[in-house]
Amino acid sequence: MSTPLRIVSSTEMREIDDIAEKNFGLEPVILMENAGRAAAQILLEKYPSAGIASEILVFCGKGNNAGDAFVLARRLICLNRRVRVFHLEARERYQGASKRNLEILAKLNAKMALLENISDLQAFFASSPGPFTIVDGLLGTGLKGNLEGLFSEVVEAINKLNSNEVIALDIPTGVSGDTGNIHGTCIQASLTVSFGFPKLGHFLPPGAARRGELVNVDISLPPRFQKEGDKFLLTRAPLETFIKERDRYGHKNSFGSTLLIGGSPGRLGAITMASRACHRMGTGLVTVATWEDTFNTLLVKLPDETMAVPLKLQGEELETYKRSLSIYSSIVIGPGLGVRPEGKDLLETLLAHYKGPMVLDADALNLISEYKLHSLLVNRRAPTVLTPHLGEMARLMATEKALISSNPQEYLRELVSKTHAITVLKGAATLITSPEEKFYLNHYPNEGMATAGSGDVLAGMIGGLLGQGMDAFKATLLGVYLHSLAGDFAARSRGHRSMTAPDIIEGISDAFKEIKNPKAPAPKTPGRAYLL
Repeated sequence: MSTPLRIVSSTEMREIDDIAEKNFGLEPVILMENAGRAAAQILLEKYPSAGIASEILVFCGKGNNAGDAFVLARRLICLNRRVRVFHLEARERYQGASKRNLEILAKLNAKMALLENISDLQAFFASSPGPFTIVDGLLGTGLKGNLEGLFSEVVEAINKLNSNEVIALDIPTGVSGDTGNIHGTCIQASLTVSFGFPKLGHFLPPGAARRGELVNVDISLPPRFQKEGDKFLLTRAPLETFIKERDRYGHKNSFGSTLLIGGSPGRLGAITMASRACHRMGTGLVTVATWEDTFNTLLVKLPDETMAVPLKLQGEELETYKRSLSIYSSIVIGPGLGVRPEGKDLLETLLAHYKGPMVLDADALNLISEYKLHSLLVNRRAPTVLTPHLGEMARLMATEKALISSNPQEYLRELVSKTHAITVLKGAATLITSPEEKFYLNHYPNEGMATAGSGDVLAGMIGGLLGQGMDAFKATLLGVYLHSLAGDFAARSRGHRSMTAPDIIEGISDAFKEIKNPKAPAPKTPGRAYLL
């Protein structure tokens, strides 16, 4: 399997830089040169007339981010582009590789000015017609606390220009590299060039919406760093190997039997969509179970190829029900189930007696939260997959949504510790975590997916892959990615505003085709990963 693209925290990136210097002799000046050179190249690829039809304004703040910007400025000057450098620190305050690159700029007689107050910059903008190409080398991932003073004022002044060419080096100033949170204000970039590895903050809202297009560039870090760490971006390359060829001589029992449990009065659409999605994943047999008071109505809604059974949880019927569980190769419970008291008994029975993989979605998660059933998940030997959205996650953790948004990785780690379950925290950037604490991030923003039933479709898709015998974590990763890809096809067909959950189901077959035979393969440029 090809190596997935690693994602790092700001602390991890600093540690990588330190190890690269101490163990491999890659001094900061080398990494800085590589970063600045690559950023200058990307800038000219994206904006070929920068420095010719426009003046390139390079804003340099503190530390290595400023050093990267100094290298970029020198590279562009040497290509005869019009460049002006504004630095917010006095020359004598720069140190190490950053100081060295600033001194080279001075020897080149580069246009440079120290910004000591915002009025100097405002006066320049008032007297210069532009247009401008802006380079943000103010802070990068070195942000600590809210932006204040001159840094905040410069950011606001840059944003007021409304330039279509704003390049952030590593991450837009004001965006946390670890959480994506905005600290007071931040640069609104049209392009971000990240160095070495992308950071979590590139993908998490609200900061992800401020970075524009993201390009990650190689700065000659040793290959060992690619495989280390615990966070990776979910991409097509490794996932396509998960899909195995099917037995052409197989029969329906060869491709799994999945039971989906859910539905309640007025809420049968959820389990119906989950079952339809499960079918589209190639599951051989799909059965839906619902409460007796909704069973007859459900029969009318289900497609002909889906079987249905009523839930009967009393006396001998309960014992028969327990014995029958073994015929299913996976179970999905929760879509539209409701939180009636019988749901607790049902969930306890399943968790105690079913020996196969389970997906717990929607009301199954709410029942776990309400009745504190977390320990029952720990005791299961078979894999369990939880698929909460932010609100359900907050209930599972008995905390506020804002706290989880501020540090999703830590809350996911805590939930996995409490449940030993694979967990999918759904959102514009979906985080998937295994009991071994491997984190994968699915970044496929599509506002059309924020529609009723989208999560039910995902639960059915993962359940279908589990039922066909796929490794639980691989099934979850593949299910999440295919779900996003199917949503993309739905958006192309219906538009983001008009697409619905059934449109996502219709896109599943195209998603399978695309992941195996992509029409638009990823760029093959060595040492560079393009991320949208």
